[in-house]
Amino acid sequence: MDTQDTAGTRIATFRRLRGMTQRELARRALISHSLLTKIETGKRPATPAVISATARELKVDVAQLTGQPYAPDTPTDAQVHQQVAVLRRELAAYNLPPTFDGPPKTLEALKSDVEELARLRHGVHLLKLGEHLPGVLKDLRFATYAYAGHAREQVYGLLAESYAAAGQLAYKMGYIDLSALTTDRYEWAAERSGDPLCVHIGDYLRAGELMVAGDTASAAALMDRSLGRLEPQLGKNNPHWQPTWAVWGNLHLKAALVAARSGRRDARLSTWQYYDQAKTAAEHIGHDRDDYRLYFGPTNVKIWEVSLAVELCDDAAAIGKSKDIRLPDNAPTERRSHHWIDLARAHVWRNDPSGALRCLYEARDISAQHTRFHPQVRETAQQVARMERQSSGTLRSFASWLGMND
Repeated sequence: MDTQDTAGTRIATFRRLRGMTQRELARRALISHSLLTKIETGKRPATPAVISATARELKVDVAQLTGQPYAPDTPTDAQVHQQVAVLRRELAAYNLPPTFDGPPKTLEALKSDVEELARLRHGVHLLKLGEHLPGVLKDLRFATYAYAGHAREQVYGLLAESYAAAGQLAYKMGYIDLSALTTDRYEWAAERSGDPLCVHIGDYLRAGELMVAGDTASAAALMDRSLGRLEPQLGKNNPHWQPTWAVWGNLHLKAALVAARSGRRDARLSTWQYYDQAKTAAEHIGHDRDDYRLYFGPTNVKIWEVSLAVELCDDAAAIGKSKDIRLPDNAPTERRSHHWIDLARAHVWRNDPSGALRCLYEARDISAQHTRFHPQVRETAQQVARMERQSSGTLRSFASWLGMND
């Protein structure tokens, strides 16, 4: 395994090209000098927060530091990348009338198609998702011209949901620019859907894009504004109170993540304050839901509690909190896999390479494609390689599967 091909070494390379010292970059990126030194020298893996903050100050894309999109290592990988190219063309034609003959699909048929996208998205079936997306988007695009009134608004709601699925595919495959474009498309469709909650999900997605770009201040302000607009709808007389509380809870989770990655002095306090509000929302609803394809409820809040502890580099808290989690089989595959990827990161911070590798294998068993393309999996695996005095066969096998062997 090439333990020099990491985000840390790329940060060091770009820093030198910019003529910046470690201390200067650390000050600008709001991270400690000692942490940056450890990351550049391979003693610590680069966290998403560090990658975004340093990319901002070095004036490079996040993908240039993570090395994404990763070169295809299998025929399946190559096929997924090919589908991304097809998807890009459909996204470019988002507001043009397709040249179709005959009637549009019925609303029920369109809803069924989008439901299938949601199933593939939650299951992280990236190849099948990539194969389905362009056709579904084209059918929906045609329907926006063929339908009128409330039916047309419903089509735009389905279109927004499909753009979110496209964003998940693009992001997981490492096409950060395309992911940002899907958020633009989501917001455009949401504004035409007649659904205020759909618009709030657009805020959720936009905050994620801002966070990846290293602008946590704008992301935090956006979340607070969105929460302020939504709060009056939380009353008991709202017939749609459960979806409203679920969106409210998800916005708080995103605000907590933004706070955790902000580098502010009050980051820890703000993170858990937002989290507590999300936990209250989950307890109020009392069960897991999938409104707007954002899984929310008691299970997801527990997953996020571990994830946020990892983002705050609190490995003891993350591992401790994970002992109380029992992930149901009906929880989305993506969420279950992500949980183990986060736990692997916590074990690395705890200098426990065997524990980290065990978690990576758990993640792979749940979702091979999600694990294969996740940048933090590669960072973690490379750190495990450095920590092990003699590379084990298990590690070499995992690295080979990732396509990371020399």
